[in-house]
Amino acid sequence: MQKTIEWVDDLLCRNQAAFNPKRYDETRLRNTAELVFVRHILEFPIPRTYAPSGLPDVDAYKMECSQRADWLAQMPLVALPGIESYRSLKLGQLSEWCDFHVLLARAMGDDVAALRAFTPSAAHCSQYVDALEGKTDIKQVWRHLVASQCETNSKPKVCLAEYLSVEGRPDEAKRIKADVLSYGWQNCSTRYLETGNAISKVAASMEARLKLEFGQRFRVTRARSCAD
Repeated sequence: MQKTIEWVDDLLCRNQAAFNPKRYDETRLRNTAELVFVRHILEFPIPRTYAPSGLPDVDAYKMECSQRADWLAQMPLVALPGIESYRSLKLGQLSEWCDFHVLLARAMGDDVAALRAFTPSAAHCSQYVDALEGKTDIKQVWRHLVASQCETNSKPKVCLAEYLSVEGRPDEAKRIKADVLSYGWQNCSTRYLETGNAISKVAASMEARLKLEFGQRFRVTRARSCAD
């Protein structure tokens, strides 16, 4: 006797897999299919989701991260070769992502010094923290930053004029801080995340192997055509 499950993948294609219910638990099988084929279920939370008053709620964000980690760690899965290593890798990425964005969220409030806790980027990005803490001229740092941002823009003069238009406005200080924090420190520091691009390539390779193993074991077929 056979049963089937269906799921929609990242390309909005509806897929189908056949299985023997006496050998495989349907819930485990469905979880495994979604973990392997539906990448967006592993998307990491973003602090700005919890910012109804304009600033992130750090406690709410940390709670969401904890719940997401528990969900992924406890998800019943079919024991495909390598799937637990894949789960561990994704949990590691989630943990580092959340720790990084907790520091960023704290800095969006008044705790700019929290950024110094992210030591991997200290030698490369501390000039932005110095500016945010008032140890150097933040406006000078900001002007250099926006000039660099606009160099690659298709209309660099227009781009620069738009950025500089905040000067003299009531919210000038707030907007300059936001630019230095996001375009400055965040963009600079993201490249030093240990689970960044290099680990993402490892994860993609593991995911490809899991898709192949799953497809061979459960005869995955395209049930319907993809969405436009």
